[in-house]
Formats: sequence, structure tokens, C-alpha cells
Amino acid sequence: MKQLMTLLLAACAFTLTSCDDTQQAPETPIQVGAENDNSIEVSPQATRILLLSGGTGKYSAYVADSKIASVSMSKDTLRINGILEGKTYAVIHSGDTKRRIELNIAPPEVSVSQKEVRLFPRDESKFVSVNGGGELADLEVVDPDHAINAKWNAKTNILELEAFYEGEATVRIIPPTGKAQTVRVSVRCEGQAQRPGIYGTTSRSLFKQMNTLMAVQRKGVGVWFCNSTRPDAALRSLKITPAVVNPQVGERLSLNFSMRYPDEFRNSGLQEGTHSLYVEEVRDKVVVLRGRGHKFVVPYEKKK
Repeated sequence: MKQLMTLLLAACAFTLTSCDDTQQAPETPIQVGAENDNSIEVSPQATRILLLSGGTGKYSAYVADSKIASVSMSKDTLRINGILEGKTYAVIHSGDTKRRIELNIAPPEVSVSQKEVRLFPRDESKFVSVNGGGELADLEVVDPDHAINAKWNAKTNILELEAFYEGEATVRIIPPTGKAQTVRVSVRCEGQAQRPGIYGTTSRSLFKQMNTLMAVQRKGVGVWFCNSTRPDAALRSLKITPAVVNPQVGERLSLNFSMRYPDEFRNSGLQEGTHSLYVEEVRDKVVVLRGRGHKFVVPYEKKK
């Protein structure tokens, strides 16, 4: 009898122990990546890899719109592949637990390798690396004096900048969504324009466009630049009207050019007519004006 009771007690103990061993640990929430975000961004034609934890340790996943993105599982590794721009979501299953993740397929924010570029006229082109924005990004060039040429290849992410003469320009890369980036371009020659006269800005170094031997200022009228000390005998004579009065840096002046013998300037790039000139510098008695391929140091009038 005692032996029978002992056997029964041992059987019960074995049964209880077996029941405890078959009990599963409770499932924990599924965690996606280190950040565990509810929304994930992926670029088109790019792949994002995330490690999963929680649940039962075994996972499956599907995506709502397979035209926008695709997902695949390898043990605890989730791969999200961007296909086309758009929004969809993925659902991850692990036992009785599931997790929904919003997917935003969009090009990355635009970034540039240089935000300010200095160029010399007619020198070698400079290249700026542009990342993000996608092939649908737009290029906007603000170049009042047409001082540069900007070429951008969205497939290679390279912006090529070429300078013709002195000037200022801005180039904006505008993506379909997100913030645009601006590259500021400054074209400058080596050297300074000190004396009144006409200077060329179409080469690496500033040069005299004309050997100005006399600058005649007539108040209320304008200025004459001559290549002779006798204005009435000068073959090269440029008249700039009206008179420049109280110029301010940054403003544009509309001035008229007239020549006694226009053929004398045929190879200079200067032409008769009305020109828009940028006030670059104001000195005590003269103002430095910048035009397309030329720079002028012109006496000005001060009026209260």
C-alpha cells in the first residue's frame, strides 16, 4: 500500500512539472529598430534594414501597396525597399502580436557640398555635389547680369558652374517636397580698379579696356572718358549720362552710353544705348559700377 501511494505521488509531481515546462512566456510588444519609430522614411530605389525584437521571436510582414514599397523578413531582420514616391504602411506579425509601421517613400532632403562658390572669369569650371531631391528636382538660377552658366545633372548629382565675367548669382535646387538649397556664386577678377576709367572683367585678371587719359565731369550732365588729353581729338570717347548723384551700394543705375566713333570700340564688347549698372563700391569722389563684362570707375555728385 505504501509503495502504491509513493508511485501515485511521484506521478502527480511529474505531471505538474511537465505542465510548468510547457507554459510559454508572455509575448512582448514588437520593437522595430533601435528608435522604435511608428513611421519610417526610405528613398526610392533604396533599402532600409531594421532589427526586430519582442513578440515570439518569429516574424512575418507584408506591405499594403507593393507598387510603392516592398518588405522582406530574414529571421529578426526586416528589409524595406523603396520603389516609388508615396505613402503606404507595413504590418509585422509575431504570434498573436502585430505592429503597423507607416512608410514614407520620398527622396532625401537636398544638401550641397558648397553653399558659397568663388569663380574667376573664363577659368576652369567648378563642380558642386548635390545630394537628394530626386530626378524631379528643379533648378532656379537668379543671375541679373548673366555672369555664369549653370548645368545640373540630377542623375549624377553634379552642378557645374562656369563664369563669363564679374557678377553675383544664386542657384537654387528645389525638390518636389522639402526645403530648397541655395548656392551663392561670386565671380571676381584679380586686381583692383583704382583710377577713373573703363575696365574689362572677362579674364582672370582685371584689365584696362581703354587707356583713359582724361575723365571730364560736367555737373548735372554726366562724364566723358577719353583716350587723349584733348577730348575734341580723342578717337575713343565714351559719354555716360545722366550724372550719377548720391549712389548707394547695391542699387542699380540706368545709364546711357554714347560714343563719338563706335567702331573704335568694336572689339571691346561695349555698345551704345541704355545699360543697367550695379553700384559695387562708393568711394569719396568716385563710384565703382559693374556691368556685363565691364567695370567703370565714375566721378559722382553729392547733393543734400
